[in-house]
Amino acid sequence: MLTDRQELILKVIVQEFIKTVQPVGSKTILDLLHIKISSATIRNESAFLEEKGYLEKQHTSSGRVPSTQGYRYYVDFLMNKTSNEELKHQLEKLINLRNNNIEDVLDQATNIISEMTKLTAIISTKETKNDVLLKKIDLIPLSDENASVIFVLSNGMVQKKVFNLRNISLSDLSISIELFSDNLVNEKISDIDKITQKLKSELKISVQNYEFIFQSFLGAILQGGQETKEMHGLKYMLENPEFNNTEKLKSVIQIMEKMSPFDWYNVHYGSNQSIHKIVTSIGEDGDNNLDDIAMLGAEFEMNGKSTAITLVGPKRMNYDQAMQLVEWLIQLVDKKQKEKYE
Repeated sequence: MLTDRQELILKVIVQEFIKTVQPVGSKTILDLLHIKISSATIRNESAFLEEKGYLEKQHTSSGRVPSTQGYRYYVDFLMNKTSNEELKHQLEKLINLRNNNIEDVLDQATNIISEMTKLTAIISTKETKNDVLLKKIDLIPLSDENASVIFVLSNGMVQKKVFNLRNISLSDLSISIELFSDNLVNEKISDIDKITQKLKSELKISVQNYEFIFQSFLGAILQGGQETKEMHGLKYMLENPEFNNTEKLKSVIQIMEKMSPFDWYNVHYGSNQSIHKIVTSIGEDGDNNLDDIAMLGAEFEMNGKSTAITLVGPKRMNYDQAMQLVEWLIQLVDKKQKEKYE
């Protein structure tokens, strides 16, 4: 842990860099601090923070900027915890809860949060697999060369997998469907991955190309909890100097398109993480290996579906503001759900 004075200097540098995107020099630090301290002491403490990895210098003669480690320390220990009621009131004023359904509230609130923070906001939803059952598997011949296997789920979703009959016979597909139906119909999607492992040996004895059929059936069934994703404010990425490089911007967009925040929460907190806990991934301490990116988000439930909001932007995002807005968005959704049930 750092001393109180070192923490105060680090906090000032982080907050000033977030606002100005300019390296912070000793004179600026002195002007911003509300304690009696000499310029020499500030230089010595800043040098110590740099040596320990909390600060960096972009150029030899420039001021200092926070490192990934510095941002992490700031978020974990130094960030303001007091609620900004004016910001909360502004968000509530912009959203009329009485005239919108819960999906509209979430969509409008997410868009507003993206505008307020100048960050890209991603809303992801997926069915709660504990509540989804496999109800039926059907075989539908399409032609002499192709046949489709249909998987019907209790949430109304229908998954289809087309097989080429030159590689897999109708007979083998029929046998496979019978085995899967006998063992998996009316089972929860969340349990199917475990149950199907014992079917492999039976499938291996009964059909050819058993591994391909097994993986195809399993993949189609498990897609019943498939994730949907909607992005707001992608344009704000272009406004950040960190992403002026076209290749880096492409990499960031690919990460946002491919990532599943639900997996991200599991990576950070395990499968028993508490819902509504806001998590952060900063630079290289995340899974994306892009040091300029930070992500912040939370998971909650809406209309029986697992839902997540994730804010993506540069490391110098305003974490305090972003966290409060995410917290209030979840409160708005919870409030709207209570109104609906009442």
